[in-house]
Amino acid sequence: MPGGPVGGDELATQIGESVARLSRRLRAGSARLLAPFGLTDAQARALRMVGRNRVPLRMSEIARRIQIVPRSVTTVIEGLEAKGLVLREIDPEDRRSTLVRMTEAGTRLYSEIGRARDAAAVDLFSRLSPTDQAALRSLLGTVEATDGQLGAGASAGPAGKRTKARGR
Repeated sequence: MPGGPVGGDELATQIGESVARLSRRLRAGSARLLAPFGLTDAQARALRMVGRNRVPLRMSEIARRIQIVPRSVTTVIEGLEAKGLVLREIDPEDRRSTLVRMTEAGTRLYSEIGRARDAAAVDLFSRLSPTDQAALRSLLGTVEATDGQLGAGASAGPAGKRTKARGR
């Protein structure tokens, strides 16, 4: 029915498209703020991941957490290491693995990047009232929590049944 209420799968699709557009806008705003630091988006994500942890992380763990293939994380970490932001070292518990830890310069930049990301988010979401921001955060938190319960490659289908995700 044209112009009428939208529901079910169509509404979910529209929400997905809106979230994807907002995600692109947030990344674009973040990228503008990251440009002076000379980091790619992947490098910034990796630096944030290493910076959030008190202990060095294995490169394979960084790849998993920032959702890139392990081969790509090597290039990302090499770039950060060349800038003096991280150090790679052999994992003493598993000599086949490489650990990544922050340098002092990396720790300082991590803080600056955090402020830049916060500014991009404030720019995008401050247009909403505090009540709407809280509601959006609650709804997104619910989606994030249930997404992890479904497992990789699965999504909620009609009536909440698990279905295999289609490649797009």
